[in-house]
Amino acid sequence: MKSAIFYLVETAPAWFSIEKSNGDSLVGHARLPKTPWVVDGLHLHVFGREVPRVREEVPGTDLPCRCPERHIQADQTFCLGLRYLKVQSVEKARQWWVQLNQFLRCQGVAELTRVWPINQALDHGDAGEHHERALSLAAEAGLEEEYASARLGEPSWLTDPKLHLFDNKGRPINGRALCPRGCIRRARGRPVRTLRIDCDKRQLLVDLAYTEHLRRNALDKYWKSVFASGEKCCRTMRGCPLAAHEDRPEGNIKEDS
Repeated sequence: MKSAIFYLVETAPAWFSIEKSNGDSLVGHARLPKTPWVVDGLHLHVFGREVPRVREEVPGTDLPCRCPERHIQADQTFCLGLRYLKVQSVEKARQWWVQLNQFLRCQGVAELTRVWPINQALDHGDAGEHHERALSLAAEAGLEEEYASARLGEPSWLTDPKLHLFDNKGRPINGRALCPRGCIRRARGRPVRTLRIDCDKRQLLVDLAYTEHLRRNALDKYWKSVFASGEKCCRTMRGCPLAAHEDRPEGNIKEDS
């Protein structure tokens, strides 16, 4: 069986110049237009016979060795998506190069602005799966913008614990309470507030709110594990939770631990 590296070499795009390769690894320079590395290139090392992984040839040269906010993992490899591609065809190889292209363009934005493009990544760790499902539910409900605002911390019925939309297993509760979105229906010729039990989208809305609850809990757990690891912030990104954690007064850290 041909290795993933064989297919990647066969489909290498014009912006990637191959320096050397064998059945197990591929080394070369990525020179993507409109990125800081268009001239000198990012020196990258791709490895893996079935599921390719990629990192800098010498981690820390142009990118941080590790940065959650820039999606560079603890093993210094790049996170190209929620699920790693098994590259056993030309089609999958081309798909992998597209993923790397998008990742490196986002790195270019992060390098110049210290901010990762907001719609170009899922959350870290297990929160990523909840984030992916929440996006799908929000699209199904026609609430993409409303969900995006709630995820960024804007006040929302989606994240208001006082509304008690679901039980501890995510099932709808308080059906006789008013619909949290303030929906109106007509009854006996006049407009009245809709009860949750009468809302056509009740299950969908509860699923979205519960999934967002799970996402927040998983992301909080992820960052706590990063804090506990003793990992140091690379200080290349604005608003990084790890930097904020490191900058807290020692007394507050002890108080919360």
